[in-house]
Amino acid sequence: MKNLIIFIGIVLLAFNTLIGLIISGYEPFNYLSADASIILSTGLIYFLATGKIDDGLKIGLSVLFSITGMARTVCCIVLPQSSENNVLLIAAVGILLFEIGCFAVASFANKNG
Repeated sequence: MKNLIIFIGIVLLAFNTLIGLIISGYEPFNYLSADASIILSTGLIYFLATGKIDDGLKIGLSVLFSITGMARTVCCIVLPQSSENNVLLIAAVGILLFEIGCFAVASFANKNG
């Protein structure tokens, strides 16, 4: 399972990068930020799978992280090029902070529960 997570992450990363290099309208800022989002999602799901967290929390958080990771990646794909007043960038960072917070709470609750 853990190797499958890494494999899927690498395939998605390679696909996004290739699309970014082939399609001229897909700006480097967008595909590189989407690549970073894919790497972060893969890392979070991998650490969740390898962590000592209860199975129920692993399943629920894996589904949640997959959905929020897709939403974050879509935000990164359609980001405007300027960083000033960039609501989608704020949304992507907010989603990432939410995911990290959920992971931290699950890890903390599992140790104390």
